[in-house]
Amino acid sequence: MKDPYEENAPSDFPSPKEQPPIEEQPYAEEKKIIAVKETFEAWKKEIMDKIQYMKENLDVANRDREALSQEIDRLKEELTNSKEHARELEKKLDESMETFNNLLGEIRSALSV
Repeated sequence: MKDPYEENAPSDFPSPKEQPPIEEQPYAEEKKIIAVKETFEAWKKEIMDKIQYMKENLDVANRDREALSQEIDRLKEELTNSKEHARELEKKLDESMETFNNLLGEIRSALSV
């Protein structure tokens, strides 16, 4: 199963270590500041979106884990009950076989008389 974030993630995610290209022009200093602020805000928004997405996935994973844990507990209990039932059936089979053997013994002794 593929990671939904990887399927829906933007294909080009800027690295915070990179500096955006800035052209030298008149009023370049002011434009540099604006460009850096815009780039910073864009990166910040993308990072915050990714963090939010990961938090939501973590919440879903925790709920799924809890549900699976409850299912495992239920199955363990069912297995324990099944083992106990199997033991009871084995006891009844042993009792039935003993009764059957006793009856066969009585029939044999009755026929040999």
